Amino acid sequence: MTSSANKDSLLDLEIQSCPWAYYRQLHEQHNGFVWDPQLDMYICADYSLMREILRDTTRYSSVNSQNISHMRTPPPAVQAVMARSPRVRNILVSSDPPDHGRVRKLLDDPFRPRAMEALRPQIKEIVNNTISQFAHLRAFDAVADFAVPIPVTVIADILGLERSYADAIKQWSDVSVEPLGLMISDERWLECALIVEDFQKFMQSELEKRAAHPRDDFLSHLATVRDAAGNVLSMPEQLAITQQILVAGNETTTNGIAAGVALLIEQPELFTRLQREPEKAMTFANEVLRLESPVQGLYRITTEDVEIAGHQVPRGSRIMMRFAAANRDACKYNNPDQLDLDRANTGTHVAFGAGIHHCLGANLAREEMTQAFALLTQRVRTLRMAPNSPPLEYHPNLALRGLKQLPVQFESARPSPS
Repeated sequence: MTSSANKDSLLDLEIQSCPWAYYRQLHEQHNGFVWDPQLDMYICADYSLMREILRDTTRYSSVNSQNISHMRTPPPAVQAVMARSPRVRNILVSSDPPDHGRVRKLLDDPFRPRAMEALRPQIKEIVNNTISQFAHLRAFDAVADFAVPIPVTVIADILGLERSYADAIKQWSDVSVEPLGLMISDERWLECALIVEDFQKFMQSELEKRAAHPRDDFLSHLATVRDAAGNVLSMPEQLAITQQILVAGNETTTNGIAAGVALLIEQPELFTRLQREPEKAMTFANEVLRLESPVQGLYRITTEDVEIAGHQVPRGSRIMMRFAAANRDACKYNNPDQLDLDRANTGTHVAFGAGIHHCLGANLAREEMTQAFALLTQRVRTLRMAPNSPPLEYHPNLALRGLKQLPVQFESARPSPS
């Protein structure tokens, strides 16, 4: 139930479910920057200001910025689990230079565009196989049957895990990000912490195996790569990176694919156009990312007193970079609430962040979404909501936006191309 105390706050579940009017209010009434007393943090929604902040790692730090323990004290049972877990350092999304650069340069190669080109046939095969699983049924849940299995299978292959671990990978990814949304009960937080603990034990065993007997997979790369000083990454670093890769390569892609299918149903003219012009699938994917922003926002912490958009922001303040609001900034995008397959600057969205923390898995997520939309629109006809479907419902989460389910039907399906 929505509390009246949360009105005009991102803690309001109604705003989380449908935030677009709230984002317009941020731009029109607050110049894209506002203090949210319910959250005890500032919200940045202005596109230009956001890119400025994201590129300034001196005044706006990422260290501990995404750590829920610094925003909400964990209950004693969760603290006990955390105390016996590997002491994970701030790394990648939660680090600043020079530590960030030391680690990032070791991991970029497997996710560069040329690596995605090599993966494209494999991704296409996974998408086609996924569609074939429900093609004869003429109905499917676009979340559970389509948006979930594609990225889970892809990330299993990249990591070098058997595809039989798909359900476990999905669960590990879900529980890794659920606490970050700040909408979790103490009981559920403990459940998540225990599952993460199991994940760490499993992954530590796999990484140790790869260190002893490397294979051609990302876990082997992670276990054996050395920095400029000739040092391998510590086990806590390896575990933290693996956990972030799971989330970047899974949860957000699932939410992006599901959001795109929903938009194709809501606007059938887009579905028809993609059938006619499959080369527009990447533009469509970028517009989905811009409009829906599976990662709605992440955080930065000020390292000194600063003035932002007329606000005196004290040192140590937390700022939510609300990517989703910046992606609908009318100063940057004409008709920002419209999906435009001819938009020239759609690739400039900040759904993956910006600056040194631009998402490591951005190219992978975009490729998976592109192939998912291209192949779905080529293989099925007349996509529509299943009769008597409930209204669209989103997982309550401050940071992420994801549909719980999306039951759809289609009239017929073409066979998978050979």
